[in-house]
Amino acid sequence: MSTFTNFAIHHEYASLAALGDRLGEVSGLIDWDAFRPLLADLYTNAEGRGGRPNYDVVLMIRLLVLQQWYGLSDPELERQATDRISFRHFLGYPETIPDRSTVWLFRERLIV
Repeated sequence: MSTFTNFAIHHEYASLAALGDRLGEVSGLIDWDAFRPLLADLYTNAEGRGGRPNYDVVLMIRLLVLQQWYGLSDPELERQATDRISFRHFLGYPETIPDRSTVWLFRERLIV
């Protein structure tokens, strides 16, 4: 993310946080890194066949949490995570938002 874009998003989020951001408050209450060792073997791309690297497992878990809390479909989750500053902040300002099929595939891996 460019420096100017990063500054602008953080500045806009500061305005939102001043009004109250429950997602920001909740995010600090959860130990997200505790999910890493639990899901490390499930969500790795170690096949050696190439392809794009996986998204961070914590980012994917946070997306699923947002989806459940707000009752969003996979396409709507993708749209909202791209559009809403509070969602971006909750997700840790990722460079790119995983698309709907990536979210679906991750959720399917968790089910198995």
